[in-house]
Amino acid sequence: MWAIRLRVDSPHANSLAASLSTEQEISLDGDSFTMDLQEPRARDIRAIWNTRMRSLVIARRVIDVMDSSTTV
Repeated sequence: MWAIRLRVDSPHANSLAASLSTEQEISLDGDSFTMDLQEPRARDIRAIWNTRMRSLVIARRVIDVMDSSTTV
């Protein structure tokens, strides 16, 4: 079994966690969240990981755009 744990510390943890609507359980605690992935095959967990990371990158970019538009 292959396993990966992701921990994100951010003042936007709630929004970032929401971008990961997955079958995996996400544990949110204040300004951080964790998510555990487990898969029997390395290539499956790699594909899942890549998809989750792309979601986080996009969510972070959206947050940055929204933050920059409110500081005008």
